[in-house]
Amino acid sequence: MKKLIFGSFLLCVSFIAKSQDNPGSGDLKFSTGAELALPMGTFGDAYGLGLGASAQADYYVSDKVSLNLNAGYITYSGKSIDVLGVSIKAPNWNVIPVMAGARYFITEKFYGSAQLGLSFWSTEGANGSEFTYAPGIGYKFSKIDVQLKYNSISTEGESLNNLGVRVAYNF
Repeated sequence: MKKLIFGSFLLCVSFIAKSQDNPGSGDLKFSTGAELALPMGTFGDAYGLGLGASAQADYYVSDKVSLNLNAGYITYSGKSIDVLGVSIKAPNWNVIPVMAGARYFITEKFYGSAQLGLSFWSTEGANGSEFTYAPGIGYKFSKIDVQLKYNSISTEGESLNNLGVRVAYNF
């Protein structure tokens, strides 16, 4: 009798674990992750590597498509820049991106993604919010999700672009 109960328990646990790895229509999944962002272009001239974290909720419309909401915090360290022969250190730049988007699973584990939203930012003495978009690709390991994305924050006259990596744990 104990073997039957133990066997039934193992079967239920394996079924639950399998269903969490491969969500289907109507499933809601959460993840938290570490973020790295490498500034590009003129943005990279003034700022170094961005470090942060994010949380994301995914609602699976089907086994191939999910809609998501993502919010995080990234801080970029200011670099020393030369302005007319004078070295000036750029202040740290803090960003809170809040985006909504979708993922399309090309295979069971590999996906393409797109997100749109706002980035709320602040530096010493200034703050604001700007339109942000982030196309990307990713791969879901069992409970770990690795995503490579291109982030663009539109500001007056230019865009602040970075290449980002998110490594997340899926609940």
